[in-house]
Amino acid sequence: MEIPVGQTTSGPHVRVLLATFNGAPWLDEQLHSIFAQQGVRISVVASDDSSSDGTPELLQAWIGRGALTVLPSTGARFGSAHRNFLRLIRDTELGDAAFFALSDQDDIWLPQKLSRGIECLGKLSAQGYSSNVTAFWPDGTRHLIDKAQPQRRFDQLFGSPGPGCTFVFPRSVFQQLQQWVTQNFDRIQGIWVHDWLIYAFVRCRGMRWYIDDQPNMLYRQHGRNEIGVNAGWRAALSRLRHVRTGAYRRDILAIADSVGETAGVVQLVRRLSVLDRLRLVLQVRHFRRRLIDCVILAFFIMVMPRERG
Repeated sequence: MEIPVGQTTSGPHVRVLLATFNGAPWLDEQLHSIFAQQGVRISVVASDDSSSDGTPELLQAWIGRGALTVLPSTGARFGSAHRNFLRLIRDTELGDAAFFALSDQDDIWLPQKLSRGIECLGKLSAQGYSSNVTAFWPDGTRHLIDKAQPQRRFDQLFGSPGPGCTFVFPRSVFQQLQQWVTQNFDRIQGIWVHDWLIYAFVRCRGMRWYIDDQPNMLYRQHGRNEIGVNAGWRAALSRLRHVRTGAYRRDILAIADSVGETAGVVQLVRRLSVLDRLRLVLQVRHFRRRLIDCVILAFFIMVMPRERG
């Protein structure tokens, strides 16, 4: 299957940052869907995390078929998508791209994904964009992952707006993000996920983020997803373990410290006395977008440890 003629020669230039690691079974389909985007010119910058399954060879084959470049190997594993994306953000050349987007290695983008994001950014004067996705499984099951509830004052400190593979930014915002990541590269390595960090970076600088209720991609679920759909009782138990080990509280504080957020709510999480917990619970509607997530977070606040390894 060849790239459709004309798909890379008209419309605004979007540079797609693609992080890969042992994604050979799905990568070809992902790249076809990226280069089949309508109404935009596409270039892809890929960073591979020392794959051993043929992914590097597949990327090399695509270099001659589309506007794709691969960043040189660093000689060491990043060990997570978060670190791989940080490297991409830091090392990607801006060129003449007007917009930037993030991509996983195993999804399927619908043809209007990027043009829809660009349209929403312009119409709503937003500086960051994400969207709902349709999760799908090998047995044909599909499920809408709805993240498009009204945003709250501090929801950026407690979670992401959805998968990072839906993110789109205008050039000016990506430039700010790139400069910040470059300046803080070493100290943000240990943060859990890039999408939450980026969302907090944009929101905490007073910029507007739009979460689109229209799903524009198929979000593949398989046994090797690093994050995947956070649903079901296994996911609930995993989240509870994350809270009980103190990791979730550390994530919140690390995100806040990284983006320079010093609001009172951060200090409450930092001290986490009995009175602080009660104050947080009373404000919980400002922390999450869905009511059920507010209820769950209120419970987590009451059970998360103050100091724990």
